[in-house]
Amino acid sequence: MIQTITILFLRHLEPLCRKISLKNFVNIKGIFFDLDGTLFDTAPELIVAINAMLNDMSLGELEEESIKNFIGRGAENLIKKSIGLSSGKSPDVYFEEGDSLFKKHYIMNAAESKIYEGAEDTLKKLRSKGILLACVTNKPEIYTKALLKKSGLSSYLDLIVSGDTVTRMKPDPMPLQYGCDILKLKPSEVIMVGDSCNDINAGYAAGTFVVTVPYGYQYGESIISKKVDLAISNLLDLSPVVN
Repeated sequence: MIQTITILFLRHLEPLCRKISLKNFVNIKGIFFDLDGTLFDTAPELIVAINAMLNDMSLGELEEESIKNFIGRGAENLIKKSIGLSSGKSPDVYFEEGDSLFKKHYIMNAAESKIYEGAEDTLKKLRSKGILLACVTNKPEIYTKALLKKSGLSSYLDLIVSGDTVTRMKPDPMPLQYGCDILKLKPSEVIMVGDSCNDINAGYAAGTFVVTVPYGYQYGESIISKKVDLAISNLLDLSPVVN
């Protein structure tokens, strides 16, 4: 009886073991990281700035989870979605005012966001392996560079591609293609690490490997996908499976 149970258990475990054994990346020369929800928990500061903007516009504040669902697709999307939900009207007519107010508030706290546990150690370990590192984000450059500089993470990065560096943002592959071109990398030599479908779809379309972390901002969408090569629970899980 015990022997039968053991055999059944091993048969069940075998596909999982094969799957895990395949999740080792070789000949990787570059790794691109998303920012919001991957390297940094930026939600607290964005929530404060959005609700301050809404208050200045005499609109009602939003719940934290509602605002979190709008993070990661660029500042314009965040502002418009927040105004639309709060006002119940088309946000287009309010956007210019909202954009100005959001910038006023967010520039004051954008650099205060906290690094996720394991992020800096991971960058150090990957850097020591001679891997080129980049941050590829939809966040506007003014906030991206301020946050990376104050946190010290910019010292580990070979390239920063912000939401306004090229003409399109993730999920379009253009930012990743730009990163590959600048760093002289083939997509097959690169891993895109992110927390959302934007990162998954951009990496897949660009031809890079795709790794996901579970703790960021998924806009209520599942990040379980056949396009994902590896799902890790913490960034510290990344370095051991690379090269």
